[in-house]
Amino acid sequence: MAGIETILTLFILIGLGYVGKRTVLSGQSIAPLNTFVYYFAVPALLFNSVYQLSLERLFQPIYLAAFLIAVVMTAILAAAGSAYLFKERNREVLVIRALNGTFSNYAYMGIPMVFGLLGEAAYGAMISIILLGNVFQIGGTQFLIESQRQEGRGIKQLLAILDKALLRSPIFLATLCGVLASAVELKLPVILASTLELLAPATVPVALFCLGASLEFKTLKESKVELIWLVGVKLLIHPLLTLLIFTLFGLEDKNWLLAAVFLAALPTGALAHVMALRYDVKEKETSLVVVLSTLIALISVSAWVALLM
Repeated sequence: MAGIETILTLFILIGLGYVGKRTVLSGQSIAPLNTFVYYFAVPALLFNSVYQLSLERLFQPIYLAAFLIAVVMTAILAAAGSAYLFKERNREVLVIRALNGTFSNYAYMGIPMVFGLLGEAAYGAMISIILLGNVFQIGGTQFLIESQRQEGRGIKQLLAILDKALLRSPIFLATLCGVLASAVELKLPVILASTLELLAPATVPVALFCLGASLEFKTLKESKVELIWLVGVKLLIHPLLTLLIFTLFGLEDKNWLLAAVFLAALPTGALAHVMALRYDVKEKETSLVVVLSTLIALISVSAWVALLM
């Protein structure tokens, strides 16, 4: 599904979480569900995505660098806006704001939309960008937050930060294992492959259910203008900078260009809320950014597709 059906399905899953938390789950923590997504479902999804493709299809350094530069520029802009326009001084909050403004709904909207619009020719580009986004944006968020929480300086502290942000990160480790499995053309045992195939699809519905359960609309009144700023950064500035960087670099492969811009134009992904919940930083505000950006994306994504296709 690539269009209104996808977005409506997202809202149904979010709505189920919102209703569930206020009925059958009233008074109960959703932390175990969030833990399941982070440690089991997402790693299965990422490993499955990467190990089935050849390394030649996955790695196009100049195109990935262009996408990454646009992500970094957008993240700096999102954080700077929160710091200077809205007087936010907490560094951990600024890191989460940067994630809100750059991390896309890659899995549930990105894969069906890009594949539906561009077909098999763009599949390698799409998967490469999604993997880079998950590892760099989620891993980078963990690294920056762990840096703030680690006392002291020096090699010992740096190794402790890397340990917590990467070496213990199931997202990073799953992607690395997938790359290695692809490199050696590993054939998984049928039982293991079947387990991963069952586990991976749980990522999106459970993450969105947790997102809905965390929604508190009173937060919208308290930080409405800043939330609108972050949604604008995600849906307008991020894809615009991506298009600009690709153009300035003279990158002419249309499949890569369109895949990169369309993925950047997507609303904020639910995994941003997973990270906010994991570190207990602006969890409720992040859930609202995801919901608002998803709602507005019905119009903005359609506009980007009409402009570039």
